[in-house]
Order: sequence, then C-alpha cells, then structure tokens
Amino acid sequence: MTEHNILKMESSHVYKSFGEVKVLQDVSVKVHEGEVVALIGPSGAGKSTFLRCVNNLYPIDSGTVEIDGELIGYRKVGKELHELSDKEAAKQRAKVGMVFQNFNLFRHMTALDNVVYGQVEVLKTPRRQAREVALDYLAKVGLEGKEDRFPAQLSGGQQQRVAIARALAMEPAMILLDEPTSALDPELRVEVAAVIKGMAENNRTMLMATHDIPLVREIADYIIFMVEGRILEAGSAEKLLNDPEHERTRTFLARMSE
Repeated sequence: MTEHNILKMESSHVYKSFGEVKVLQDVSVKVHEGEVVALIGPSGAGKSTFLRCVNNLYPIDSGTVEIDGELIGYRKVGKELHELSDKEAAKQRAKVGMVFQNFNLFRHMTALDNVVYGQVEVLKTPRRQAREVALDYLAKVGLEGKEDRFPAQLSGGQQQRVAIARALAMEPAMILLDEPTSALDPELRVEVAAVIKGMAENNRTMLMATHDIPLVREIADYIIFMVEGRILEAGSAEKLLNDPEHERTRTFLARMSE
C-alpha cells in the first residue's frame, strides 16, 4: 500500500444537527493525497451528510473542515470564525469534485455541456478550452461518441460516468463520491466501478460513502465505519475488513456480504 504523507482534508470534531436530530457527532477524519478513504455503515449513519459538510453544501454546527490547509466555509479573524459569502463559498466548493448518487446532471444539457458548464461558469475557462477538456474526460470514462446525448438518452451508468467526468474536469483537490454505484443495476455498476478503480490507480484523492463493499475491498486504503452519526471504528482497509474490533462492524460486514 502506498504511503500517503500530504494531508489534503481534515475534519475536526464536526457536529451537525437538523432540528432536534443529531446527524453528525464529533466526526474527525483525515484524507491524505492520493488516498482512497471509504465511509461505510448502515443507512442513516451520517455518511452522505458528512460529505456535504466537507463540500460546504451543509454548514456545520461546530468543528472545522480544512482542505489543503484552507478552512472550508469560514474565515478566521482573530479567534472568531466568520461565514464566507455565497460567492466565496462557491469558489471554494469548486476545489472539491462531488459525484452524487442520482447523478444531478442538467437534464436540458448534453453530456458535453454538462461537463463544460462548471469550467466556464465557475473556473472562467474559455469555452473552447473547456470543450477540449470535456471531450478528453468523456473519452477517459468511455463515453466517446456520446457527447451530444442528453441525460434521458443515456443509461444510469453512462449518466454517472458523465457526472464523474464533470467532477474531474474541474481539476479538484479531491473527489467526494456519494453512493456512486447504488442507483445502478449490477451490469451498470460494473461500468462505473471500473471508472472509479481507474481513478484510484491514477492516485486521485477520494472520500467515498458507499455500501459497495466489493468496490471498497478493491480500492480503499482506509475505512471509517459510522453508526448513528459517530465513528465507531476506523483503520486500514485490510485490518477493518478482515479483522474488525467491534461486533457491530462484524455484523454489518457479514450482512453486506450476504
């Protein structure tokens, strides 16, 4: 396993509630450059919420998130934290690629335009250059020849690959993947898993929430097992998958292997 030394993302003591419901409680996570960290656990454990907090789609109640040493969502003035403006937050968010469970593509745009849009609107890349980048990444995820198709004309696996190309085209510091294979039937899951494996082989820094334990076995360096908004257990993929410390972890992995 590759040694990862450069810290890309660090969350410290993150808490998040929705009303009276405590969704994240004291979540501290580190992700190093080129590392694949998998968040696993039962539905409702807070995995997807945590990804959205890392990307500042949800503001956190307390704690901090830093990417490349930069505080996410806030600016520190003295000892006080001041929330960023929407424009500042959007600029920061562009540094993190987000791949959603249900693709979140613009339905009225072609595959190509979906990948071009963020580059032009957020990064201010010239359209011609953005188009070249988009064509390159669509080819890399196996969608050459599908550039002019709309999402409704693509399979679920193809739509997810467009979403991955869109994230990669922004050249982010890291990629967040929220259950990237769970909305797909088994055959389409294989397509998307192959693309994600390729990203791991190219040393893309990734934080992935998933129930796809076979994929986790293939690509994860480090695994975090969450239950009810807390980290119950964390460790190297080999250790946690083959010799977990907690009975709750063993039970979960056994159920997911059935």
